[in-house]
This record gives sequence, structure tokens and C-alpha cells, in this order.
Amino acid sequence: MTVGLLSTIAAALYGGTVSILALTATFARRRTLRLEARNTLAVLVPGGTTRPPQAEGTGEARSG
Repeated sequence: MTVGLLSTIAAALYGGTVSILALTATFARRRTLRLEARNTLAVLVPGGTTRPPQAEGTGEARSG
């Protein structure tokens, strides 16, 4: 029973952490905070993207 309880607590904490990071990565006002949250999510969630999507209409030109 102890192992099951610890697994449940760990899963709840992991899910809560990922949820808060996802909300921060989406709705944070500061760009640096959004980028840090996205980088942390990329580490915690397997198969996640490591680069944030490019914003449209920002006027930033990329060469390459």
C-alpha cells in the first residue's frame, strides 16, 4: 500500500508541475518567463519540442 500511495503522490505532483509550467509557457506576460517554462517542459515531457513556435508578424527575419 505504501508504494501505491507514494506512486500516486508522485504522479499528482508531476501532473501539477507540468500543468503549471504549461500555463506559464502559454500565458506569462514576460517573454523570458515563457521561454524558460517551455525549456523546462521540453526536459520534463518526452517527445516535446525544444524550440518555441515563431511568432507571426514580429518582423524578425531569419537567414538560413
